[in-house]
Parts: sequence; C-alpha cells; structure tokens
Amino acid sequence: MTLKLALVSAFPPGRQSLNEYGLHLACEMAARPDVSEVVVLADRLSETTSELELDKKIRVVRCWDFNGFTSAPSILRALKRERVDAALWNIQTASFGDREIQAALGLMAPAAARLLGTPSGVIAHNILAGIDLENTQLKGQHLRQAVIKGASAIVTRAMLAANYTTVTLKSYADHLNAAYPNQEVHLVPHGTFDTRASEITPIEARAKRLVTMGKFGTYKRLDTLLSAFDLLREDPKFANYELVIGGSDHPSTPGYMAGIEAVRSGDSGVVFHGYVAEEDIPGFFGDARASIFDYSATTGSSGVLHQTACYGAVPVFPAIGDFVDVCRDEGLNGANYAPDNAEEMAEAMREILSDLDKANTLAAANKIASMELPLSSVVAFHVDRLRRELRPAKEPTPASV
Repeated sequence: MTLKLALVSAFPPGRQSLNEYGLHLACEMAARPDVSEVVVLADRLSETTSELELDKKIRVVRCWDFNGFTSAPSILRALKRERVDAALWNIQTASFGDREIQAALGLMAPAAARLLGTPSGVIAHNILAGIDLENTQLKGQHLRQAVIKGASAIVTRAMLAANYTTVTLKSYADHLNAAYPNQEVHLVPHGTFDTRASEITPIEARAKRLVTMGKFGTYKRLDTLLSAFDLLREDPKFANYELVIGGSDHPSTPGYMAGIEAVRSGDSGVVFHGYVAEEDIPGFFGDARASIFDYSATTGSSGVLHQTACYGAVPVFPAIGDFVDVCRDEGLNGANYAPDNAEEMAEAMREILSDLDKANTLAAANKIASMELPLSSVVAFHVDRLRRELRPAKEPTPASV
C-alpha cells in the first residue's frame, strides 16, 4: 500500500536553515514507488517568489512562519486537513525561530501531532546539549543561556515524544540514549545528496579559487578567514588566488555581510557571490580547490562539509566539536587549524594548496566516503519506520495457511 506522507521542513526558494536538505528529502521520498504523494508543510516566503518546479508527486503547502507564535497549530491543522498517513519532521533547534519562545513552541509540534493521530518521525540535526552557547549569538548573555539550558530538557523531552527520533552524530545518540533510555533514538548520519559515480576534477585543473558558504555573523564568521586569506596572498605563489563567499547574514545578525563587503569593496580577490542556488552547488564547490570553514563552534553535522566532500574541494576546518565527530564517524577529513587563529588557518591553506598529491588524496577519499550513505538510504529508513507505525491499521495481518 502506498503512503501519503507529510514533510515538515524549511523549503526552497525560502532560505531558512535546512531548506536544501528538505528539498532533497522531498525528492527522494517522491522517487519511492511506495509513496503516493509528499505534502511539504513549509515556511511562508517573505517575498513574492515563484515556487520550484518539482516532481508531480510533491506538493508544497506554506503554512508556518519563522519566529511565528502560531507555527505549531498551523502545522497541526494542515496535517489534519491533508489527511496524511504520517509525517517526517526535518528540524534543528532554531527551525521555527531564533527567539526562544517561538522556537520552543514549534519544537513541541511533533509530539502534538502524534497525540492527535499522525505518526511522526523526527530528524534532529542538532540538540541543545551539543551546542556551546557561549560561541553563538548568545555570547556573554549568561541569563539567556541559563534560561535556554533550563528549557532545553523540556523541549528535548517533547521532541523525543514523537514516535521516534534520529540524530546525525553518534555523540548526540549516545547523549540522548543515556539521558532518555526509554525513548527511541537512532543514529542515521546526514547522508549525501549527490552520489553519482562521477570523476572529480583534479585539484591542479581547478581555478585558483577558495570558497566558503553559510549564514554568517554568529559562530560562522568571515573575520579570521579574510585575515588568513590576506596572509596567504603575501606569498607570491598564492597572490592570484580568489576567495568566493557564498551565503548571507544569519537571521540574528542582519547587516553583517554588508559591513564586510563594504570594507572589502576595493579587493578584487574577494568575491561576494550571495545566495548559492541549488543548481549552482556542483559548480560552486567543484570548481574550487578548497572550501574554508571559519567556525568558532559547531551545531550539528555540516551539510556544507558533505557538499564540499561530494564535489572534491578540500575542506579546511577547525578540529572542534562536530567536525571531529563527523571525521571519526563518516571518514571525512581535511586540513585543520585552531579556531579564531588566522595564522594557523593560512598555514593550513598554504600546506594543502602546495601539496597537490595530498590534496588530491584527501579529495578522492572524501568523495568515496560521501558515497557510502546516499540520502535515498536515509529516506528508506524513515519511510520503512513510519510504515511500521501504520501497519496495524493499514495492513491487515495475512491469514494463516
């Protein structure tokens, strides 16, 4: 029997966190013959924008607002109206808002959906216990940090009250299984969007280009990277390299990118690409020699790191937090530096750009590792797990012979 499934997620052309992951989830779900329709319950767009052209089995219903107080009831009403068989929730701690109350209210929705009769599975891309709040936009705000930490136990328990929850990192699974032994938590790694067995371009045949991509201004910044890039270009061998910056402000730091761009307006070696559309991702990373991560903290398994690996750019990242976990658990690797240290970052870039044999070895190994878990396997887990919740009602027990 085929299933009509809901996917609750930020979704392109919206630009909230996890929107690209949501798009690929929807496409993989629709590709399955045992799924009749995928109803994407997505964030409303802030401007008039045309929807993407999608598979005929995918229908987008925009019914909730980032930082909206009524996101949870709006989603629950949509689930009832659409009469779906089950729902998959693609979320992280700030999916429904970067303000504490709105974010928490939204994260209560999967448990409420289950109570109201819609079996629900959660993909939790991060958990509050795994985030160093002092290295986020809450740096120095100790009272707010204390409130958030106190509320996190309530929110986490509510999230785990869905039928089941998956996390993308072993450290998250270990923490939740130890803290909540009676809840169903599974480790299902991030997965790779594009696992075609295509050859990656050798590093020496690529443009003399470095890239970075993200929502900048909090724990993802550009200050150390730009200083390191200046140091790198002091060496004549790297003087003609360019740095292409893809992405936008983090919602909580409006104006950050504009300020950086104004300071660098006379530097032809620094290019501000802006938002990188889904169709431009392969070229963005596939034409670059290295992909740089100027992070002071981590908040989950990095989608950008997986895209970097998939298209053969060499990642340069700090050996901290979730980067360490992903390298250990999924076999990805790159050049490392101490966070907020421009000299070490410049040296890491210089080393990898000078040793092309090492760079190509890393790129090839990362490509192979990225192909180990295609997103289709991630989706297969969720569809099969959601079907188990429905089997008593939708699939009568075969008569004994």
